Amino acid sequence: MIKYFTNRALSKALNINLARWKRWSREFLPPDPLGGLQSGYARQYHPDQAFTVFLGGNLVGDLKFSIPDARQIMKDLKPWLSEKGFFFGTKNYSPSNKDIDALVQRYILFIIREKGIDNHFSFSYTARGIISKEPVLYKGFEVMKKLYVETFFNSGIENASGSVNNVVKTLHISAILKDFVDALGLDQTRYPALSL
Repeated sequence: MIKYFTNRALSKALNINLARWKRWSREFLPPDPLGGLQSGYARQYHPDQAFTVFLGGNLVGDLKFSIPDARQIMKDLKPWLSEKGFFFGTKNYSPSNKDIDALVQRYILFIIREKGIDNHFSFSYTARGIISKEPVLYKGFEVMKKLYVETFFNSGIENASGSVNNVVKTLHISAILKDFVDALGLDQTRYPALSL
């Protein structure tokens, strides 16, 4: 059975100011078909809707993207997030033993804001799937050895300038999902990205 949440319950569980949560909700979700100021119905959030607002809020509050930029990033990331099992009970998600995704322990996203030749900004992304991380000795020094796989995707950038002034921000997407799931007491096994 799917548990639905109210604004107040989410605000309290996620330790986010209620007014801020409602504002993010209006920015990152379509209008509630049952809701409205005078409807008498409190909005009920499916876990995926709540995660969408939470992730959008992280982009704005922690990574300091503007609301329009965060909306674009969310739109760009949605297919990848779905493919990798970041949504509640993602259908048809089952990496085979031959699929590299079966080895990934967690994901980190690098969000690159690029200025095109026409002076408009676009975004591209590098998804890093961490496979292992272990200390090793190298020439007498202890260093970290990481194995990971990277995937690059973008939002249709055709004329990126390749400028050194591009801004790169890091989103620890697996950690954000785990914090969200733990705070709401959701079943981690319903999220394939956390059950690898």
